[in-house]
Amino acid sequence: MNFCPKCGTAVASGARFCPNCGFDLHAAAGQTSTVNQTASQPVASAASTAWSTPGGAAVDYQSNLGFIGATKQYFQNYVNLNGRMSRANYWWAYLAATLIGVAWLLLDDAFGSKIFSTIGGLVMFMPNITGMVRRLHDSNHSTWSVFWLLVPIVGWIYFVVLLLRAGDQEANRFG
Repeated sequence: MNFCPKCGTAVASGARFCPNCGFDLHAAAGQTSTVNQTASQPVASAASTAWSTPGGAAVDYQSNLGFIGATKQYFQNYVNLNGRMSRANYWWAYLAATLIGVAWLLLDDAFGSKIFSTIGGLVMFMPNITGMVRRLHDSNHSTWSVFWLLVPIVGWIYFVVLLLRAGDQEANRFG
């Protein structure tokens, strides 16, 4: 078991990216983790170009943390515009954000005001933007692609297509 040199999270020995922060472990090849005090091991060999599981199958770099894990990662990285977010994790987190929004609307309806959805919308604005940006990074699109949302109808459709695209299986310019 290795540890990410950036955040200290335990990382499987064949992993390419840290599951917590998305750090490219190839960039840290040959370095040792300062977090693991009992057995400091190199993260990955710079000479190894083919990443595979012990059985020889290719590693899937697109993690799926599930509903709880993706939501947790979504809110932990709510101001982080760097890194990547896999398609599965983005849509799990989007589902959680939608359910939270529905809960705020139900509270508004119960109390006869719009205060809950107004405050909730302001609270969710930053996580929604950063989640979209990290999702775009996963398919090697820049942050500027968000501006497609300013183009009526066609821009929105194109932006949703970008969010639905599969992410890169290898490292790209964003991680």
